[in-house]
Parts: sequence; C-alpha cells; structure tokens
Amino acid sequence: MNTIRHLSLATLLVTLATPGWSQQADVRGTLEARGLPAQLVADVTAVAAEATAQGLPTDPLVDKAIEGWAKQVPAPRILVVVRQFRLHLFDARQAVVGDGGGEPLGMVVSAAAEAMGRGITAEQVGTVVRAAHRPESSAPGLRVAAALTAQGLSSDQAVAVVIEAMQRGQTDAQLLDLPSVARAMHARGLGPAQIGQQMMGGGAQGIGRGLGARPPDVPPGLGPPPGKGKQNPSKRP
Repeated sequence: MNTIRHLSLATLLVTLATPGWSQQADVRGTLEARGLPAQLVADVTAVAAEATAQGLPTDPLVDKAIEGWAKQVPAPRILVVVRQFRLHLFDARQAVVGDGGGEPLGMVVSAAAEAMGRGITAEQVGTVVRAAHRPESSAPGLRVAAALTAQGLSSDQAVAVVIEAMQRGQTDAQLLDLPSVARAMHARGLGPAQIGQQMMGGGAQGIGRGLGARPPDVPPGLGPPPGKGKQNPSKRP
C-alpha cells in the first residue's frame, strides 16, 4: 500500500512539473477568471492541450474563447471557432517554418494564422517572414497585410506594400500605421486597387503624399490636419 502511495505521489509530482500541465492550468485559470462556464472551460482547455502538444501557442485560442463569450456567442459556436483556429495555427506554423527556419515565435504564428484567414497564402506568409529584419517584426507585418486585405486590397498588393515598407527600414510602429493611411486614402475617394498602386508607387515614406496623410515621422494624433500648418505667405507674423 505504501509503495502504491509513493508511486501515486511521484506521478503527481512529475505531472505538476510538466510544462504542458502548467500551461493547461494557466489556460483553465484564465478562462475561469473571465467567467466562462465550466464545460466550455474544459473543452477549450482540451483544445489548448492539443495545441501545446503540436508546439502551437495557446494564447490566441484563449483570446478567441474570451472574445466570443464577451460577445454572447453560444458556447458550442465558440468551441467550433476555437477548434478551427487551432487548425489555422497549425497551417500557419507550417507556413512560417516552411523555409527551414528555427522554432517560430508564438506571436508570429498567431499573426500568420490571422493573415491566412484573410486570404494571405502560405507562400506569401513565408515571403513576409523572410523580408522582416527581425523575427518579431514578422508579426506586425503579417497583421498589416491582413488588415489591408480586409480593406479590399488584393493579397498580392497588401504583401507588396508591407515588404516595400520593410525594405525601406520602416519601424514596426510606422508599419502598423499603414492601414490608417489606407483608410485616409479611401476616405478621399480612392478605390482599393488605386490605394494599392499609390502605396506601392510612393513607397512607405511617400504613401499618401499630397493626400493629407501624416508624415511617417510624426506620431499618430500629433500631425497637423490637412490644410493646416502652412502659413499664408501674404501674412507675416
């Protein structure tokens, strides 16, 4: 009997020391803290365990579940979405490491999954990842490509805009500002194809020039409104 107890205790200690178990506990705790029902918590935790076994990030799955619950989506539908996104994460991971790279960052895999959900192909994902100067810069690049595609640009144009911005040495913050620039151009009457052409033709630093877009070195909200900031030469201080 003592031997059995000792074996049970040893098994428990090994289980508690296993990273996967700890991660599952974190997932469960996060979901419970956000008020998700017990059965949905158990189901999402099980999907997260599968993701962990495949080397996939679990945070995006947790976020999907929490977002769905906050929007009052029925629990069965939330579980379907979470399971589908785990498959997207698997495909995205394959796309990110398709060129033989090392273990990808979780945030890059998550961004790739979102991008592929917007129509960015696995080959295009790999192109963006290779164009990034730093591995972590792949994530904002992929998110921007997805956002531009959602605004109506073709996936080819969206990826080309992102890669050109990367090649011109744009910071991650400047890169993430590109969808706002595209929206500003759309508000001035340009269609998606024209926006893509303008953004690729002008380069990341020249995007929107002449259309009232904010200069890339000016942080959001600090640039002068279009038409302001120019003094009338006929008026002197």
